[in-house]
Amino acid sequence: MIYVYLGTVVGFSLVIASMAKMASMAPTAGGQYHWISEFAPQSSQRFLSYIIGWLCVLGWQAGTASSCFLAGTEIQGLVILNYDNYEPQRWHGTLMAMAVIALCALFNTILAKRLPVVEGVVLILHVAGFFAILIPLWILAPRSSSKDVWTKVEDAQGWGSKGLASLVGIITPVVSLLGADAATHMSEELKNASKTLPKAMLATALFNGSLGIIMVM
Repeated sequence: MIYVYLGTVVGFSLVIASMAKMASMAPTAGGQYHWISEFAPQSSQRFLSYIIGWLCVLGWQAGTASSCFLAGTEIQGLVILNYDNYEPQRWHGTLMAMAVIALCALFNTILAKRLPVVEGVVLILHVAGFFAILIPLWILAPRSSSKDVWTKVEDAQGWGSKGLASLVGIITPVVSLLGADAATHMSEELKNASKTLPKAMLATALFNGSLGIIMVM
């Protein structure tokens, strides 16, 4: 977990830095597909822009579905943790995911004017939640030896290979660092976007990456 996370932070930071550079040169709400249309060789600009545009759309759809499913199953996990008589079923998690999707749709349509307030609250919860989780773990959790933390590698889920288990586990740090490009799609609403936008993107990687490393250890 630790080494895969560190490797992911380094790799993702390079990707984000590259996007931030392009955002400083062309701060546009189109983001990736627009950058391709500007910076790719003229002979392949239209084709590559089309492909990247579709990849972005598919990525957003898959990301939305997976995020809502993750939120729904996290709620189910809290129910399992707190109610001993609850018998979890897979379809319960699916229904929870659907409820999360419906809530997101509600906020992005009827309650769109309330989004800035919600986003502010989520930011506070994001930072406060870090300490709410870290402090009890730091004080109450059983301690492992430094040797185990830094040298012990396990294939706990039976993948048959520690290397494969590590690569499967890379999904967790990747998800925790996604979204640095989200500010790009609001670039036309920013003041001095060519400077503000790349700073916001790099700050996302810096803060989330740093907090994640502390949490993982």
